[in-house]
Formats: sequence, C-alpha cells, structure tokens
Amino acid sequence: MKRFIVFLAALLVLSSSFAFAADDVKVEAGIKMWNNEWESKDPIDGTLKFDAALLIGPAISVTLPSNVFFEASYLMSVTDYEKTEGPAKLEVERDDLDLAVGYMFIPEVGIYVGYRKSSMDWKFNDGAGFSESGSFDLSGPVIGLRGNYSFSEMFGVYASAAYLMTEWDEPGFTEDEPGTQFELGVKAKFSKALSGTLGYKVEDFEGDKSKIKEKFSGLTLGIMYAF
Repeated sequence: MKRFIVFLAALLVLSSSFAFAADDVKVEAGIKMWNNEWESKDPIDGTLKFDAALLIGPAISVTLPSNVFFEASYLMSVTDYEKTEGPAKLEVERDDLDLAVGYMFIPEVGIYVGYRKSSMDWKFNDGAGFSESGSFDLSGPVIGLRGNYSFSEMFGVYASAAYLMTEWDEPGFTEDEPGTQFELGVKAKFSKALSGTLGYKVEDFEGDKSKIKEKFSGLTLGIMYAF
C-alpha cells in the first residue's frame, strides 16, 4: 500500500506539472484494474492453473499537441494467484510496471515503444510444516500498435496489440521469454473530464529453452480523470 501511495502521488504531481505547462497538453490520471487468470503449461510437468488475481494501481497518460504521447502505470495484486491441492497451497504476488511513448499517426491509429516489468513473489506451504519462497521477474522492451474509434462524443471502442521482448529471470536461471499482448474494449465518457474503460486483455509467453507457456487473461477496468 505504501508503494501505491508514493507512486500515485508522483503521478499526480507529474500530471499537474504538465497541465500547468501548456493548456493544449492533454493529461489523464486515474486507476486501472486487471482481474486475470494464470495458466502455465510445462511440457514435462503438465498444466498448472491458478485462481484469478486482481491487480490495481495508478496510471497516467500525457498527449502533446504534436500527437506524441507518454503513458505509465503500476499495478499491484490486491489478491494473489492461488493454487491449492489438498492441504498444500501455492500463492503468487505480482507487480506490473508499464512505461510507453508513442505517436498517433491519425486520431484513430498509433504506434508505441515501451518497457514492461512484472515482478512475482511466490510462497509454497505443503500444509505439513514445510514451506519455501522465491521470486522471479519477466521484463523487457515492448513495441505495439493501438487504435480507437468513437461512435459519438460519449462512446467508442479501442484495441491494442503488442510484442513483448521479455526475459524470465530467477535465481540460477535466465531465459528469453517473448510474448504477445492483446486488448479489446469499450470507452465511455461520463463527463467532460471523467471517462472509463472496460476491456479484455490476454498475454501469452513462451520460454525459448524451457518451452513453458504462460497465459494471463481477464477483464480490465479503468477510470481516468482529464486535467
């Protein structure tokens, strides 16, 4: 919670600075959420499915008059991924940092590059007194396309597709694990300043050595306020 408050405060200060710097700079800040399930397919050990985790955190978007935009978000799990078999339980906590800069060729279509880091801390308890814990990161550059279309001033749709040049890193083991990300949803304006999004996002990864496939999928929700 402390990290959440610090990051949110930093975003609010940054957005206020942009807003005062130029009247024609568009700044939006708010909260994003992603409720997603995790499925891990290991060619040796089989498939492991986790109960859904809810990630919530602050986000900011800044669009300049030149149609260049900057975005940042930091989502943290308020509920963990869980896998239970009898008395044994595996729990995984996740934090996501996303940074991006892009350019809108036309109001409806743009391209962006960025950086993603997903940090996961896990702990296992067999229910009989034995427990262990660890952590791993999935991080790297991102390149993507996005599009949006408005049916009216109050309602529209959006979509994005990205390629993630990510690497899996844990103590004693590292491998390239590139992935793809797709999101499709709707956007509504509740007022001149307040808007919301509802979508569905899927992320797929595959390790180049282990051939383990990871899939994260679920509903997204966002509430943004324009300064």
